[in-house]
Amino acid sequence: MLNNIKKILFILVAFVSITATNAASHAHQNNHVNHQITITDPWIRSAPINAPALGLFMNISNNTNQEVRLISAHTKGYKRIELHRTIDSHGVMKMVKQAFMPIPAHAKLHLKPGSWHIMLIAPEQVPSEGEQVSVSLKFNDGSTQTIQVLVRKGGMMMQHHSMH
Repeated sequence: MLNNIKKILFILVAFVSITATNAASHAHQNNHVNHQITITDPWIRSAPINAPALGLFMNISNNTNQEVRLISAHTKGYKRIELHRTIDSHGVMKMVKQAFMPIPAHAKLHLKPGSWHIMLIAPEQVPSEGEQVSVSLKFNDGSTQTIQVLVRKGGMMMQHHSMH
């Protein structure tokens, strides 16, 4: 009888163990499914207190099977926020406003100085180095992500550029 009780307890412990492992694995898989678009290394270039605009940079990874587009960004304290891309126009680097930023399927878009970036235009108050700014990003799939963006020193923008 004691051996039967030991067998039943052993089977019960094994069953509970397997069930817990499957539940943890399922939760882990669901966690990845919920992160179809991931943002890494978001930062705003620090600037003097009278700066007319600030650059916002980050990496956006699209972990889906189709292109996703960043269609807008929002944060408080700026007259407007625009999606931009720096292009070479007859030897002159220009920042050109974009309607969206494409992120190909299973790829990453690097927002960096001299390339794709977000312009925070006409700040009410320029944030100081070390501060964090809350920014909401909206994508064409209907998703929105709010990220905390660190203000820090960064590389210099292209020397010869003009806005529009």
